[in-house]
Amino acid sequence: MPDFKSRPQQVEMSEFIFKKLQQSDHQRIAVVEAPTGVGKTLAYLAGAIDIALEQKKMLVISTATVNLQQQLLQKDLPQFAQATGKDIKFIQAKGRRRYLCPSKLTNLVNGGVQQDLSFDVDAKYQQAKKLTRAKAIFEQWDKGQWDGDRDSRTDSIEPAVWHDISTDSEGCAGKSCSKYLRCPYYIVRKEMQTAQVIIANHDLVLSDADLGGGLVLPNPEEVLFIFDEAHNLPQKALDHAAKALNFSQLYQTTETADSVLKKLIKALAHRQHDFGFMLMELRRDLPAVIVLLQQMETLLQSDDLVKDVMAGKISEPRIYWQSPLVKALVTPCQGLLQRANIIYKHYKVFAQWIKDGIETQQVPNRVAEVLLPQIGTVQNIFGYLIDFMGLFLDEDKPDFPPNVRWLSHEKFAKTTTLVINSGPMTAAYFLEKSLWNRAYGAVLTSATLRGLGLFQRFRSDCGLKRFDESHFLAVKSPFDYQRATLSLPEMTALPNENMQDWQQEVVSQLNKTIDIKEATLVLFTSKMVMDSVYRQIPSALAGLILLQGDSLSPKNMIIEHVKRIRQGQGSIIFGMDRFAEGVDLPGELCSHVVITKLPFPVFTRPIEQAKQEWILRSGGQPFVSLSLPAVSIRLIQACGRLLRKETDSGRITILDRRLLTKAYGKQLLKHLPEYKVI
Repeated sequence: MPDFKSRPQQVEMSEFIFKKLQQSDHQRIAVVEAPTGVGKTLAYLAGAIDIALEQKKMLVISTATVNLQQQLLQKDLPQFAQATGKDIKFIQAKGRRRYLCPSKLTNLVNGGVQQDLSFDVDAKYQQAKKLTRAKAIFEQWDKGQWDGDRDSRTDSIEPAVWHDISTDSEGCAGKSCSKYLRCPYYIVRKEMQTAQVIIANHDLVLSDADLGGGLVLPNPEEVLFIFDEAHNLPQKALDHAAKALNFSQLYQTTETADSVLKKLIKALAHRQHDFGFMLMELRRDLPAVIVLLQQMETLLQSDDLVKDVMAGKISEPRIYWQSPLVKALVTPCQGLLQRANIIYKHYKVFAQWIKDGIETQQVPNRVAEVLLPQIGTVQNIFGYLIDFMGLFLDEDKPDFPPNVRWLSHEKFAKTTTLVINSGPMTAAYFLEKSLWNRAYGAVLTSATLRGLGLFQRFRSDCGLKRFDESHFLAVKSPFDYQRATLSLPEMTALPNENMQDWQQEVVSQLNKTIDIKEATLVLFTSKMVMDSVYRQIPSALAGLILLQGDSLSPKNMIIEHVKRIRQGQGSIIFGMDRFAEGVDLPGELCSHVVITKLPFPVFTRPIEQAKQEWILRSGGQPFVSLSLPAVSIRLIQACGRLLRKETDSGRITILDRRLLTKAYGKQLLKHLPEYKVI
C-alpha cells in the first residue's frame, strides 16, 4: 500500500479481532479502543475479512459520520482490496427514504393538477410550485442525468417535495411495481446481493434491527458487524428505542385510513367476500380511535403541566407511572392499543391483497401504485403506535430500570401539537436483544471508549455486560505524546463558581497565549460564553477568528481556516462540541488547542435525569457513574484534535484550574495521554 508503515498496535488490534471472531456462537464480540494513528480501518478489515468470506457472511461496516463512509468507499476499501489481491465488492446501503420512488414521482407529475381543486389560493400556489419542481426532477431522472439517490444531488430537494416522491417499505409495491426495473432503490439492492462488504450508518443498522432485521440489510444472523465510531452507538440506540404519540399525526392518519378504505372496497371488489368482517371492525374502530384521542386530549388539556408545555413555559417535563395524569391515561391508552392492533393487522392484509392483485392482474398497476403508499402510511403509524404503547403501558417494576415518560410539543402540518413520549432508560436491552444475541459476530471500535481508563460505562450502556474483560482491548497510541505540551496557566476564578471573573481571565489568557501566526482551535462548552468572550477579544485577534454560528457553516469554517493557513496567514477557530470530535486538522493546520472549560455533560433530557435518579436510588453516585467517565472521554477527544499524525507537534492549553484543585481533576489529568505538562 502507498505510504504503509507497520505498527505493532495495528497488528495487535487485527489479531485480537481475528481471535475473538473465531469463538463460538454469540461469543464473537471484540471491543477495541484504538487512538488516532493506530490505523483502525486496516486493522479491522484485516482481522475480519477472511472470516466473513470463509463463512459466507456479509461484512457490514457501520459509521456515525458521512465523512468516514466516503473515506471507506473511496480510499480505504479500494486500497485494501488492491493490496491484498482479494476480490471484494463493496457498496453503500441506505434506507429506502434516501432514494427516489419513480412510481410516486410519476403519479405526482401526472395527477398533480387535479389534486389542488379544493385548496385555498396559497395552497394552490404551493401545489403548483411543487408540481413544477417534481416535473424538473422527473426529467433529470428520466434522461439519466440523476441516479435517484438524494445524496448524489448537487442541489437540495425540499423536505415536503421529497416526502411525496420517496417511500418506505410498506408503501412499496416491490416487484409488482411498473417501475421496478428502473427503481434506484432496487438497483442498489440487486448490487447488494453480490457484494461482500456493505457500508452503512448506525441509524440504518438500528432502524433495521428495530423492525426485526433483514429489511434493508441481511438478517443479523448472516452479518458480521463492525461498528466504527462506536462511542456514538448507545445514544443513537436510545433515540431509536424511544417512541412518541403525536396527536395531530394520528388524527391525520386515521382520516387517511378512512379515505383509503373507501377506495379499497372498489379496488378489491374481487375479494369482497373475504373482508366483510374486516370492514365491519374498521368502521367501528377508526371512529373509535378519534373518540379515544379526543378523550385523552380532554384529560391532558385540563392538566396544569400540559398548559405550561403548550405555552412554552416548560420543555420536556416528565410524567410518572404513579401520577394521577398517567393513571387517568391508562384506560384510553389500552383502548387505543386494542384498536391499533386490529387496524394494523387489517391494513397489512390489504397491502398483501393489493400486491397479489397486481400479479394476478385483478388490480391495475396505476391503482396499486396510488393505494400502496397510503396503506403503508397507515400501517407505519399504527405499528409505531403499538410500539409506543408497549413502552408507555409497561408498569414500573421494583429493582428494574423503569421506562421514562415525558411530554413535549412540536410543529406538525402548520399547527403545534402535544406529544407524549416514552422510552427505555438504557438501550442495553435493545442492543443485546436485537444485535448481540442474533448477529454472527460484532466488532466495536473507536478512539475513545473508556472513561477514566475503564470500559465500564460503555459496556453497561451497550448491553455488553455478559462479556468478560477478555473481549475488551485498549491498544496504545503509536504517537510520541511528548511532542505536545499541556499547559495549565495560573488562574484564580473557577467557571462553576465565578463565571464573570473566569470569563475575563479567559479573554486575558487567550490574548496572552495565542500566537497570531499559528493555527489555533479554541473550544467552548457554551454558545453564550463563546459569544461573550468573542465580543471582549482585542481587535488584533478578533480579525483572525472564525466564529461558529456566525456566517459560515462548520464545514465552510474549516475550508476557510485551511485556506488561510496554506496562504501563510494565522487563523483561529472559536467552536463548540462539533469541533471537539471528528475534526481532522493535521500538521500546521492545528498547532494549538485551547480548551476553555472542562466539558462536563449537562443532563437535561428526561432519560438522562431518570438515569441519575435510578443510580441514586440504587445507592450509587451519578457524578462518579455518569459525569466523570463522560467528561474524561470528551476531554481526551478534545485534546486529540492536536496530534493527528506521528510527525505532528504543538500545544494544548486548558483554562480550567479544577484540573489542579479538585480530586476528580487529578483523576482526569492522570487518564489523559502522557503529554509534557507545564
